[in-house]
Amino acid sequence: MDRLGRIGSLAVVAVIAVASTGCGSGAPTAAADGSLPVSLTEWKVTAPAAGSAGSITFAVSNTGTQIHEFVVVKTDLKADALAVVDNKIDESVLTPVDEIEDIAVGASPTLTVDLAAGHYVLLCNIESHYEQGMRADFDVK
Repeated sequence: MDRLGRIGSLAVVAVIAVASTGCGSGAPTAAADGSLPVSLTEWKVTAPAAGSAGSITFAVSNTGTQIHEFVVVKTDLKADALAVVDNKIDESVLTPVDEIEDIAVGASPTLTVDLAAGHYVLLCNIESHYEQGMRADFDVK
């Protein structure tokens, strides 16, 4: 095999190696302290898709340009299927777990909750934020 052929083969191997690491998957994983990172920005909640039953600490960061909130609700519905009334989710028809209200731009509070196995939705319920995409499914096993 000539030099150009070997370089091409090495390039293919490098691409396969990078692809197999999951690089660029965008799914955050637990931090060294065991907390789960959550990023709130316009108009997205970025969080791990799953966690283990028991005590879970969410390390929430408002990386956006507006005040946001972080709400955890237990529901069998998918994150994009919650009923909206007057530009907000009616939390009274869901099973709210806990929340952090009025998270300032640049703030990084934590929220520790006990979660049983099941499906949850992580969302921002400031007027119209949920509708614009600030929601994520979260499964607990």
